[in-house]
Order: sequence, then structure tokens, then C-alpha cells
Amino acid sequence: MTSVDLLVPELREHDATGTHTLLLRDLLIAHGAGPVRIVTQVPTTTAEKVTLVDGWTDPAELVILQHGIGSFVAEAVIHQRVPCVLNYHNITPAEFLEPWDPGLLPGLRWGRSQLDQLVPLTTRAIADSGYNARELRATGFDDVRVSPVMWRLGIDVVPAGDREPVVLFVGRVVSNKRHEDLVASMAMVHDTHPDARLVLVGSPSIGTYGRALTSLIERLGLADVVEFTGPVDDAELAAWYRRASVFLCLSEHEGFCVPVVEAMAAGLPVIGFRAAAVPETIAGAGIVLGDKRPASVAEAVGRLLDDPGLWSTLATAGRQRAGDFALSRTEPSMWSALEGLI
Repeated sequence: MTSVDLLVPELREHDATGTHTLLLRDLLIAHGAGPVRIVTQVPTTTAEKVTLVDGWTDPAELVILQHGIGSFVAEAVIHQRVPCVLNYHNITPAEFLEPWDPGLLPGLRWGRSQLDQLVPLTTRAIADSGYNARELRATGFDDVRVSPVMWRLGIDVVPAGDREPVVLFVGRVVSNKRHEDLVASMAMVHDTHPDARLVLVGSPSIGTYGRALTSLIERLGLADVVEFTGPVDDAELAAWYRRASVFLCLSEHEGFCVPVVEAMAAGLPVIGFRAAAVPETIAGAGIVLGDKRPASVAEAVGRLLDDPGLWSTLATAGRQRAGDFALSRTEPSMWSALEGLI
């Protein structure tokens, strides 16, 4: 059997990369690989057993590195010159977060630097979207495969009549996701749909971005219309997907965007902005906007709130598209991407 080390910066609950890593471990074991270790840079908050990278001196026969930000696990691979499979989840370019989130910039720049250093050590790269694969090839990686994030999609579908006029976005509050565009658009939605609310689910900003958003909300008179939930557990997140009527993503940089898939799986119609990997993830199963001026966004949201036929059509299309990311599809895809290595 082939021994495998799965390197991931940290293993956290409710985290896409962590869940993907655990499912990858299960997939490898099911196909006869082993032993399989998970190597992290900090102790885990889960019940899983991990090896800390500080003591990682005996790499397995196959090393698979999850990379999406600068990390000490990537640094260990580089320092020890360990051949690896790179599983790439994209690194947000630092310019998207300037000047709002300066505390995040060192990790992003470190991750970009590490990506360049990983080119000669990478025997194969696996990107979770075509967008990310193109970035890897442009960086100099040769053998690049595409396989989506592995994720459990199990949210009950709720019909339009049982939902609330909630416009939902899920994602941490950082400036590349352009929460300010969501707020500005909601001001116009609220003019024509006074019962509508904007609910923003995700970890709060650690920089000045959050304060700027609060100021914008107050200036537009939307304090009773916009709700920041902060981080939520899986049950609360599923409840928001079931309650909302529209999922709206105006982010300007996403390497994949798991929440778009979660929304579609819940039968929640999606509106996204034509940027980075979002159009690829939606793949015609939602509304993709090339123009995100507030009036244009508000018009699209209003159409979904007012037109049950369009709502149902997109809800059905979204569920069908989400099926492409069910484990029954993504596990074989990932195993195919690892072909010949185990």
C-alpha cells in the first residue's frame, strides 16, 4: 500500500478545505492507500487525529498539499524539498484586499511566493476549477488536472411559497467579496420591495472594512434591512438557505465559491457577477451579470422576487447543476486526477 500525507494548514469544522481533506483521506483509504496521515501547522479543534508539521520529518511516499494561503505546511515541503501533489484552492490577489484588510496581506503574499517555489517540487497539480487551473499553468505548472472540491450537499429543498423575501450572501466579510455592492444594491431593492432584507452570513472583518460597511448601511438608512449573522454552524447555515429567496454574489474574486453550490443544492436561485470562477461554477444555472451597478442588480433581484415561474426554473436548474458536485461525481473525479500516483 502507498503511504500518504495530507498537508493542510489547519483542520477546522465548517471549513471547505478541511472537509475536502477529510473526504480525500476517506477516498484514499477506500481505494487501498495507507497509512494516511493528516499534517497541520496547529492543533485541530475537531476530534480527528493530526500530526503537527513541526515534527514532520518522515514524509510519506505520496504527499498531497492543500494550498490556498501562505502556510508552514507549504514551507516544510519547500524547505525539505519534498515532491508533492499540489491541490490548489486559489489565493486571493493582495490588491483586492488593500487598503481594507492589511492584516490578511502577509499571508496572501507569502502564499503567492510559496506557489512559485512549489513549481519544481510539484509532480502533479489538481485545481478545483478551470479558472484555478489556468492560473497554475500561467505560473509554470505542467501537469494540471481539474477536480472540484469534495463537499457534502444535504440541504432540504423548500418551495418558493414557503420562503421569506431574504436576499442571502454567504462568505467571510473581506473586501474582495464586495459586500458594499450588495448593500448598495439592496438600497434599490428595498425601494420596490420594502419587506426584503439582506442577510450576510460569515465571519466578520478584522480590518477597517467592517466599519466602513456599517457606516454605509447607516448612511443609506438600511440598519433594519441588513443583518450580519457572524459565523454560524451547519444547521443555522442550512436554515438560511431554506429561508432565503435569492442568493446574490457580487464578489470579484472566487476560485470556486462553495456557497454558490450550496445555494443551488438547496433550490435557491443564484445571481452572480461575471468574475473569476463564479460564472464557471454557475454554468448557466443562474443569472450571471456583466454589470453590477445597483440598478442592474436590483432589477435582477426584483425579477426573481416577482416572477414565480422564473424562480422555479432557476431553482430546478440550480439543483441539477449542484448534482455535478455531489460526492458521487466529485470522488471519482478526484480519484481520476490522482491516476497513476497510488
